[in-house]
Amino acid sequence: MRGVANLRNFDTEAYPIDLGDGITISGRSQRELTSLGFDDAVWQRITDDWRMGGASSFVLIAESSVAKEPNNLIFVDSYTPLLKATRAMSALRLIGEGSVSIGPMWVVRPARFDVGVGGGLRQSGISFPVFGSRYTCGDKVQSSYPLIYAALAKLESEGYGKSPGNLSVALRSFMGTYDRWPPQNDWQLLELITALEAVLGISSELTFRLSFRVASLLASNDGERTYLLTLVREFYDTRSTIIHGSTLGTKHRALLARLDELRTLVRKLLKALVIFAAGPSSAYYTKGFWSKQFDAALLDANEREKLRAELGLR
Repeated sequence: MRGVANLRNFDTEAYPIDLGDGITISGRSQRELTSLGFDDAVWQRITDDWRMGGASSFVLIAESSVAKEPNNLIFVDSYTPLLKATRAMSALRLIGEGSVSIGPMWVVRPARFDVGVGGGLRQSGISFPVFGSRYTCGDKVQSSYPLIYAALAKLESEGYGKSPGNLSVALRSFMGTYDRWPPQNDWQLLELITALEAVLGISSELTFRLSFRVASLLASNDGERTYLLTLVREFYDTRSTIIHGSTLGTKHRALLARLDELRTLVRKLLKALVIFAAGPSSAYYTKGFWSKQFDAALLDANEREKLRAELGLR
């Protein structure tokens, strides 16, 4: 099976890009798509969708294959190409800045022989415009991508148990800041804070302890820790104001305009936790550590730096 979707807010200087696992980023070319089994009907849909906001000159192609048997001769698996494409988007978003996404995916079953059902075109997803900054896929992104993609695939198949909190929920909330329509800043803030709460949240003294944990993990010195602690607390206060239906003040509206700063922090944290959770088991940083020893370790400079090194945050 092959699926194709427009990439939104995406730029690269060199292409095609082979991302592995049957996933390729290519320039939008009718001739090339035709050679891959996408007919005029798919090209027309790709062209119509390209007119949406956030358009780029690139498409993402995802391919899957299974051995042919009598019971799957005319089977069209639209799920696997979309799953690969979605995982690829998640990996790219965890690596770099920019509001990259894909449009609807059209999946076909290229066939050498006509068995009377045609190519079996299927569509997954809907078209809507995407706003935000452009995503540049350079050498740094491409070198980091295989590790993150493989880690996400492993977590999907084996579970997220090694990470603190609920990493699965955190990732879904983070990805929601790209995919939720309409892309309003207040909803994106709620999603980002939910992502932080899912992996670092606690049941008491939530605002301070969440801010303390984020700042301790991500900051490299005391000045940066103070800044991040204050910033996350202010974002959390804005989130609470929205949740409780209160009027947003000037400070709150100013913070919503700086939402990319919070998304950068969440991205950095989740990327580290994805790699950690998919890596070898640790005899020390177990579930018991996260629930009982986490805050104490963050208060000790040596233990904090050991933890940051374990998570690749130094």
